[in-house]
Amino acid sequence: MDRVAYINHDIDDAMRAGMLREDELPAQPIAVLGASGSARIDALVHDMVEHSERAGDIVQGPEAGPAMGMLREFMFEHVYLGPAARAEHAKIAGVVKRLFEHYVEHPELLPPTPTGASGGEDDLARRVTDYLAGMTDRYCIREYTELQVPRAFAR
Repeated sequence: MDRVAYINHDIDDAMRAGMLREDELPAQPIAVLGASGSARIDALVHDMVEHSERAGDIVQGPEAGPAMGMLREFMFEHVYLGPAARAEHAKIAGVVKRLFEHYVEHPELLPPTPTGASGGEDDLARRVTDYLAGMTDRYCIREYTELQVPRAFAR
């Protein structure tokens, strides 16, 4: 289910960032899944529930599965590994590095540690990594902005 949400949110994020236009999305998967993010999520979730129930396992149907695969391939080629993203990699790495350092310096800002966790230095690095990995792009940038940009300039 995470893949369903991520692919569609990433499409929306790429359009908001100007990296992608709606008319650039591949026609075949859009025809199968829908033109909007909410329509695609709805189609994929319904498809997965319907086909998984029949199969007794978590599966996608013969139309939706390949359509989602085509969308993923498109996103890797045009967005995740595309020229605009490659040009931004150094900036992105700087944002993630700075947030990592900040949370290692201030572990009290992390969600509580599960009971029974060891609490060592390696564990802290893992906790911070897991926390950062769970952030949405917008939340990550908001946290970085809050940390790095003076409030008077962030408006």
